[in-house]
Amino acid sequence: MEQQRYKVIIAEDDIHQVSLLRKYLEEMDLIVVSCVSSGIRLIEETKLHKPDIILLDIGLKKMDGITAFKEVLQSGVHPQIIFVTGSIITEHLLAGFEFESVDYITKPVNENRFKRAINKAKELIYAKKLIDAEVAEAINWVILKQNYRDVTVAENQIIFVEKDKEYRNRYIVHLKDGTTVETSTHLKEIKEMCSPNLVYSHRSYLINILYITAIQPDGMFTKNYNVSLDYTSEKVPLTKKNYMDAGDLFLKFRTQST
Repeated sequence: MEQQRYKVIIAEDDIHQVSLLRKYLEEMDLIVVSCVSSGIRLIEETKLHKPDIILLDIGLKKMDGITAFKEVLQSGVHPQIIFVTGSIITEHLLAGFEFESVDYITKPVNENRFKRAINKAKELIYAKKLIDAEVAEAINWVILKQNYRDVTVAENQIIFVEKDKEYRNRYIVHLKDGTTVETSTHLKEIKEMCSPNLVYSHRSYLINILYITAIQPDGMFTKNYNVSLDYTSEKVPLTKKNYMDAGDLFLKFRTQST
C-alpha cells in the first residue's frame, strides 16, 4: 500500500476519550484535522476538511452523531466511518450497517481492535483510489444532445442516468461532481457509447457499476432491489430481471442483498 497520511475527524464530547483516540491515531501516522463535540460542528468541519475517516460517537451535543452523519452524506462527502461509542442500542447498531461502517467499537476502546479498524479503513480508501486511477487512465467520451448542441462528458464521471418522469424524451445524467445534464439522447444510445460498466438496472435507469457501494432488497416491492452509489444519496431501482441478466457484474454485491 502507498505511504499516504489520511485525514481524520474525531467526533467525541469526552475530552479524555479524544486524547486517547488522538494518541492512537498519531501513533499510526494519521492527521487529526479536527475534534468536535457537537453534531452541527461535525457537519461544518467535514465540509471544510473533507476527511478520509470519521470517528463517530453517537451521543454528541446539539445534534446526535447519526443525524449529523446523514447530513454529511447528503452534502456529497463520503468518508469511511468508524463508530466509537458507548451505545449498544439495537437501532444504533443497525445504523452501523446502514452506513456501511468499517467497525462499531464500544467503549472502553480496545487498542488492538481500534487499530485494526483504522488499517481496514485505510485499505478501503486506497482500493477506491486505485479504482478511480484505473478509470481515469482510459477516458471514454460520451456525446449528449442538448437543445440543438452537443455536450461531451467523460464516462467515468457518470454515476447513473434516468429517464425524466415528467418529460417523455428527456433523460437526466447524474455526474460525480453532483451536477446533472439534461439530454434528449436515449438511454439505449448512451449505453451504446459507453463501456460495459454502464448497465441497465431498470428500463428507465443506467448505472455505472464502478460506483456501486451496496445492493439491498426493496422493502416495498418484492424481488426488486435498491442500489446505493458513491457521490450521491439517491437510491436507484434494480429489477430482479436486470439483476440476474447482469450476472457476474453484480456478483461481488450479492452477499449484501441476501
